[in-house]
Amino acid sequence: MTAALTLLVFLFSAAAVPASAADQTPYESVTESARLYNEEAARKITGVIQDTRTVTLKDGVSFMQMDVKTEQGLVPVHLAPVWYMEDQSNLFDVNKGRSVTVLGQHSDVQGQQIFVAAELTNEDEHQHLRLRHPSGVPAWVGSERVQ
Repeated sequence: MTAALTLLVFLFSAAAVPASAADQTPYESVTESARLYNEEAARKITGVIQDTRTVTLKDGVSFMQMDVKTEQGLVPVHLAPVWYMEDQSNLFDVNKGRSVTVLGQHSDVQGQQIFVAAELTNEDEHQHLRLRHPSGVPAWVGSERVQ
């Protein structure tokens, strides 16, 4: 098995633990998007980014997460690995106070409600970032990965 394939298999089998809650029951890795994200169940939420943070997987991989204040309340949105979001920072700004529309799907994983993001668009639609393909496959493991 190649090193890249081994890493991919490892990432897809990892479980995530919020960095601040390592003693809580972990929820499954957001990299399992093919199972957590279904285009037919996707919907859009619109709001203002209140905060961003890092969620660390059991294997040490760090994911970016943001809280979006919507008319319905605060929604935790799972994005992508931190390295991927940093690579894409020139394409999409996830800074606090920015208005954003997120295409994604609510998922209940081990009792935690999460919103798995597939696409991000800013309020004037000048910035757009795909995080997951319609099949659920993450962009960071596919053809859109930045080299």
